[in-house]
Amino acid sequence: MKIKRFQAADVRQAIREVREVLGPDAVILSNTRVDGGVEIVAATDYDASQFRQPEPASHRQQKTPSVEIDPQTPQPSGPARQENIWSQEPTLVQMRKEIASLRDMLQNQLSDLAWKDMARQSPTQIQLLKRHLQMGTEVELAKTLTQQAAHIDDLETAWRQSLGQLAGQIPLWQTNFLDEGGITALLGPTGVGKTTTIAKLAARCALKHGARQVALITTDCYRIGGQEQLRTYARILGVPVRVARNHDELATTLSELVDRRFILIDTAGMNSRDIQLTQKFELLRQRAAHIRPLLTLSATTQNSALNDMISAFSHLNLDGCIVTKTDETSGLGGIISALVRHQLPLAFVCNGQQVPEDLSLARPNTLVNQASELMQSSQHTPDPQTVSSYGGFAAYG
Repeated sequence: MKIKRFQAADVRQAIREVREVLGPDAVILSNTRVDGGVEIVAATDYDASQFRQPEPASHRQQKTPSVEIDPQTPQPSGPARQENIWSQEPTLVQMRKEIASLRDMLQNQLSDLAWKDMARQSPTQIQLLKRHLQMGTEVELAKTLTQQAAHIDDLETAWRQSLGQLAGQIPLWQTNFLDEGGITALLGPTGVGKTTTIAKLAARCALKHGARQVALITTDCYRIGGQEQLRTYARILGVPVRVARNHDELATTLSELVDRRFILIDTAGMNSRDIQLTQKFELLRQRAAHIRPLLTLSATTQNSALNDMISAFSHLNLDGCIVTKTDETSGLGGIISALVRHQLPLAFVCNGQQVPEDLSLARPNTLVNQASELMQSSQHTPDPQTVSSYGGFAAYG
């Protein structure tokens, strides 16, 4: 093998000199910036096996490879490099990036042509897809719903059927909460409305079965304001509220409240990435396996965050979820898509701060119709990144 050092004003010139001197099969061993340009060390008749780490004496071959060294080139020192770094040469890296960019551009153009062709052949489907994206429906779900209505030519008829199909995919919580009772814990991040929702549920239970059948527990020892808010609700409703600082206290409290038909637990706001808090709730469930966990989700949360949140809490064997703040959002397609994607049963919907009025049992048709009305009133434009996956805005022209 022959190794030689080349210096030039830039990489392209240096590589040209390498090819002229060592030929097209030369291998770049190093590429270093120096005063006045770059320095490249290249080799011909390169054999990577000659640069392997030394083997144990018992396995070492006695034959030493012969290497021809250019007189002006120092012999490599330190651990020998095993990999061929030609592929990391900056010019080739830049060329790969440009090829990848051209490939993406070509794919987008082909997609654009395909959807323009579809727009000519099936304008109803294009308009139906556009409405779903405007409503905030996730791309794959919107595509599926559009394909299911492919046989319908009238847009409004196709839209009504599509909304019905969407509502039919929302799973429902099968527990008859207001009659069955039991222990229910609300989970979720801070700010989604868990405490207010607990108060609404407690009020509904007290109105139907009496205040003596209801008790509240808070495990939120981080927010003093949260405890005071729950105590205020409890005084108004005439129900007891207890504080459980750890799972031992919770187990004791649950034993003391065993005569209560409805026990509602307000938990601390859990960040989906907070391992300690989720581990604490797992311990809590070990002490009281009959606790039903409901994840509280705000309709104002972005789609990606909703999916991350549901995935993070799914290992807690969620019974279902409660959707809050539907009165504060500009679109409901995201939350609906998340429920469908994760098949998370919907138990209740909260659409305001009033206790207990702004709480209703989950009704998929009502939620989907509300999503459609919000879309029509706001005329929300689909996110450009979402639309790009369908060939760009031109596909909707």
